[in-house]
Amino acid sequence: MSAVKTIKKLPKLLDTDVETQLPWVEAYIDAVGDILSHPKYQQLKSFDHHKPVSCHFHSVFVSFLTFRISSELGCDAVETARAAALHDFYLYDWYLTKHDELHAWYHPKIALINSEMYFGKMSETQTDMILSHMWPLHIKPPKTREGMILTMVDKYCTSADMLKLSKKFLPLYERINREIEKNEDN
Repeated sequence: MSAVKTIKKLPKLLDTDVETQLPWVEAYIDAVGDILSHPKYQQLKSFDHHKPVSCHFHSVFVSFLTFRISSELGCDAVETARAAALHDFYLYDWYLTKHDELHAWYHPKIALINSEMYFGKMSETQTDMILSHMWPLHIKPPKTREGMILTMVDKYCTSADMLKLSKKFLPLYERINREIEKNEDN
Protein backbone atom coordinates (compact mmCIF):
# COMPACT_ATOMS: atom_id res chain seq x y z
CA MET A 1 0.00 0.00 0.00
CA SER A 2 1.25 3.50 -0.78
CA ALA A 3 2.20 6.02 1.87
CA VAL A 4 -0.58 8.35 0.69
CA LYS A 5 -3.22 5.66 1.18
CA THR A 6 -1.72 4.86 4.58
CA ILE A 7 -1.87 8.52 5.62
CA LYS A 8 -5.54 8.60 4.64
CA LYS A 9 -6.06 5.52 6.84
CA LEU A 10 -4.30 7.06 9.86
CA PRO A 11 -7.49 7.62 11.87
CA LYS A 12 -8.26 3.90 11.53
CA LEU A 13 -4.63 2.92 12.26
CA LEU A 14 -4.55 5.12 15.34
CA ASP A 15 -7.85 3.75 16.65
CA THR A 16 -7.45 2.76 20.31
CA ASP A 17 -10.80 1.03 20.82
CA VAL A 18 -9.97 -2.28 22.49
CA GLU A 19 -12.76 -4.27 20.84
CA THR A 20 -11.94 -3.23 17.27
CA GLN A 21 -8.21 -3.74 17.90
CA LEU A 22 -8.41 -7.25 19.44
CA PRO A 23 -7.24 -9.08 16.29
CA TRP A 24 -4.29 -6.68 16.10
CA VAL A 25 -3.53 -7.15 19.81
CA GLU A 26 -3.39 -10.92 19.33
CA ALA A 27 -1.12 -10.66 16.29
CA TYR A 28 1.05 -8.10 18.08
CA ILE A 29 1.49 -10.36 21.10
CA ASP A 30 2.44 -13.24 18.80
CA ALA A 31 5.13 -10.97 17.34
CA VAL A 32 6.59 -9.47 20.52
CA GLY A 33 5.19 -11.40 23.47
CA ASP A 34 8.56 -12.93 24.35
CA ILE A 35 10.06 -9.44 24.57
CA LEU A 36 7.20 -7.92 26.56
CA SER A 37 7.21 -10.75 29.09
CA HIS A 38 10.99 -10.81 29.60
CA PRO A 39 11.99 -9.78 33.17
CA LYS A 40 14.57 -7.27 31.90
CA TYR A 41 11.99 -5.67 29.62
CA GLN A 42 9.54 -5.50 32.51
CA GLN A 43 12.09 -3.27 34.29
CA LEU A 44 11.19 -0.51 31.82
CA LYS A 45 8.02 0.00 33.89
CA SER A 46 10.15 1.52 36.66
CA PHE A 47 11.79 4.20 34.46
CA ASP A 48 10.11 7.48 33.58
CA HIS A 49 10.40 8.20 29.91
CA HIS A 50 8.32 11.28 29.26
CA LYS A 51 6.94 12.10 32.67
CA PRO A 52 4.55 10.68 33.75
CA VAL A 53 4.76 8.00 31.05
CA SER A 54 6.99 5.00 31.74
CA CYS A 55 9.55 3.79 29.26
CA HIS A 56 7.56 0.52 29.06
CA PHE A 57 4.28 2.26 28.18
CA HIS A 58 5.98 4.47 25.60
CA SER A 59 7.81 1.52 24.00
CA VAL A 60 4.65 -0.60 23.75
CA PHE A 61 2.71 2.37 22.36
CA VAL A 62 5.38 2.99 19.71
CA SER A 63 5.75 -0.70 18.91
CA PHE A 64 2.03 -1.36 18.54
CA LEU A 65 1.53 1.58 16.16
CA THR A 66 4.67 0.67 14.22
CA PHE A 67 3.28 -2.87 13.90
CA ARG A 68 -0.03 -1.55 12.50
CA ILE A 69 1.52 0.91 10.05
CA SER A 70 4.21 -1.53 8.90
CA SER A 71 1.50 -4.08 8.17
CA GLU A 72 -0.38 -1.54 6.04
CA LEU A 73 2.77 -0.60 4.12
CA GLY A 74 3.72 -4.21 3.38
CA CYS A 75 6.81 -4.25 5.59
CA ASP A 76 7.80 -7.18 7.77
CA ALA A 77 5.54 -6.18 10.66
CA VAL A 78 7.06 -8.70 13.08
CA GLU A 79 10.60 -7.47 12.49
CA THR A 80 9.57 -3.83 12.77
CA ALA A 81 7.43 -4.35 15.88
CA ARG A 82 10.30 -6.14 17.62
CA ALA A 83 12.79 -3.36 16.82
CA ALA A 84 10.25 -0.72 17.84
CA ALA A 85 9.66 -2.49 21.15
CA LEU A 86 13.41 -2.37 21.76
CA HIS A 87 14.16 1.17 20.52
CA ASP A 88 14.35 2.56 24.09
CA PHE A 89 15.58 -0.59 25.86
CA TYR A 90 18.34 1.29 27.69
CA LEU A 91 17.57 0.21 31.30
CA TYR A 92 18.53 3.35 33.20
CA ASP A 93 16.75 6.45 34.49
CA TRP A 94 17.86 9.11 32.04
CA TYR A 95 16.68 11.85 34.39
CA LEU A 96 19.23 10.68 36.99
CA THR A 97 21.96 8.83 35.09
CA LYS A 98 24.19 11.07 33.03
CA HIS A 99 26.78 10.08 30.43
CA ASP A 100 29.50 11.83 28.45
CA GLU A 101 27.08 11.99 25.52
CA LEU A 102 23.61 13.48 25.57
CA HIS A 103 20.88 10.92 26.17
CA ALA A 104 19.50 11.43 22.63
CA TRP A 105 22.79 10.20 21.13
CA TYR A 106 23.72 7.68 23.81
CA HIS A 107 20.57 5.66 24.43
CA PRO A 108 20.06 4.17 20.93
CA LYS A 109 23.51 2.55 21.15
CA ILE A 110 22.78 1.14 24.62
CA ALA A 111 19.32 -0.02 23.49
CA LEU A 112 20.94 -1.96 20.63
CA ILE A 113 23.55 -3.51 22.93
CA ASN A 114 20.86 -4.55 25.43
CA SER A 115 18.59 -5.84 22.67
CA GLU A 116 21.28 -8.12 21.31
CA MET A 117 22.33 -9.21 24.79
CA TYR A 118 18.83 -10.36 25.75
CA PHE A 119 17.14 -11.13 22.41
CA GLY A 120 19.89 -12.09 19.98
CA LYS A 121 21.48 -10.48 16.97
CA MET A 122 19.36 -7.79 15.34
CA SER A 123 18.96 -7.72 11.58
CA GLU A 124 20.41 -4.83 9.55
CA THR A 125 16.94 -3.32 9.34
CA GLN A 126 16.36 -3.61 13.09
CA THR A 127 19.80 -2.15 13.81
CA ASP A 128 19.03 0.79 11.53
CA MET A 129 15.66 1.29 13.21
CA ILE A 130 17.06 1.36 16.74
CA LEU A 131 20.15 3.46 15.99
CA SER A 132 18.38 6.08 13.85
CA HIS A 133 15.09 6.56 15.70
CA MET A 134 16.22 9.88 17.23
CA TRP A 135 16.63 11.54 13.84
CA PRO A 136 16.48 14.52 13.27
CA LEU A 137 17.76 15.25 16.81
CA HIS A 138 20.97 13.61 15.72
CA ILE A 139 22.43 13.41 12.25
CA LYS A 140 21.90 9.70 11.54
CA PRO A 141 18.75 9.46 9.38
CA PRO A 142 17.08 6.10 8.85
CA LYS A 143 18.37 4.14 5.85
CA THR A 144 15.26 1.97 5.60
CA ARG A 145 11.56 2.52 5.17
CA GLU A 146 11.05 0.63 8.44
CA GLY A 147 13.47 2.97 10.19
CA MET A 148 11.53 5.97 8.94
CA ILE A 149 8.25 4.45 10.12
CA LEU A 150 9.67 3.94 13.62
CA THR A 151 11.17 7.44 13.66
CA MET A 152 7.86 9.04 12.71
CA VAL A 153 5.79 6.90 15.06
CA ASP A 154 8.21 7.64 17.91
CA LYS A 155 7.80 11.39 17.29
CA TYR A 156 4.01 11.02 17.22
CA CYS A 157 3.96 9.00 20.47
CA THR A 158 6.44 11.32 22.18
CA SER A 159 4.24 14.28 21.29
CA ALA A 160 1.19 12.43 22.60
CA ASP A 161 3.09 11.58 25.82
CA MET A 162 4.13 15.19 26.39
CA LEU A 163 0.65 16.53 25.67
CA LYS A 164 -0.85 13.85 27.93
CA LEU A 165 -2.81 12.45 24.98
CA SER A 166 -1.25 9.00 25.07
CA LYS A 167 -3.70 8.10 27.83
CA LYS A 168 -6.04 7.17 24.97
CA PHE A 169 -3.75 4.18 24.41
CA LEU A 170 -4.03 3.10 28.08
CA PRO A 171 -6.95 0.64 27.60
CA LEU A 172 -5.05 -1.13 24.79
CA TYR A 173 -1.85 -1.10 26.84
CA GLU A 174 -3.67 -2.66 29.80
CA ARG A 175 -5.22 -5.29 27.53
CA ILE A 176 -1.82 -6.16 26.06
CA ASN A 177 -0.38 -6.50 29.58
CA ARG A 178 -3.28 -8.71 30.70
CA GLU A 179 -2.79 -10.97 27.67
CA ILE A 180 0.95 -11.21 28.37
CA GLU A 181 0.26 -12.13 32.01
CA LYS A 182 -2.37 -14.68 30.93
CA ASN A 183 0.12 -16.28 28.51
CA GLU A 184 2.71 -16.51 31.28
CA ASP A 185 0.21 -18.32 33.52
CA ASN A 186 -0.43 -20.98 30.83
